[in-house]
This record gives sequence, C-alpha cells and structure tokens, in this order.
Amino acid sequence: MILGLSIQTFTIIHVIISLMAIASGIVVLIGMLGSRRMPGWTAFFLLTTVLTSVTGFLFPIRASRPRSAPGLCRA
Repeated sequence: MILGLSIQTFTIIHVIISLMAIASGIVVLIGMLGSRRMPGWTAFFLLTTVLTSVTGFLFPIRASRPRSAPGLCRA
C-alpha cells in the first residue's frame, strides 16, 4: 500500500498525472511556438511534472539499481 492506496490504484493515478503533464506540455509548446504566454497552462504543466516525479519516488524499491540514478539526479 502507498498512501493508503493499493499499488494498482496508485499506479493508475501516477499514469493519469503523467498523461496530464504530457498533454499540458503540448499545449504550452504550441503556445510557445505561437509566441503566446500561457501562465495558467505553464503552472499546470510544472505542477503535474513535479507530481509525476514525486509519485514515482513513492513506489516501493527493493534494491538500488543503476536506472534509479538519473531520477535521483533529476530530482
């Protein structure tokens, strides 16, 4: 259990947050290409990307693996 949720439910929430980050990032990118400021969308994008990283680190880790290093450096 993670934060009182089953691992399956927590994974679904993590994936939904990640997809929202990707979608909002596309909206922000389109705005940037059109030289438009989108402060609300940008804030939402940053929030969802941070939440994706935070929720990713809450998953149980059985052993430290080399693939964990880039995530730790990025955070």
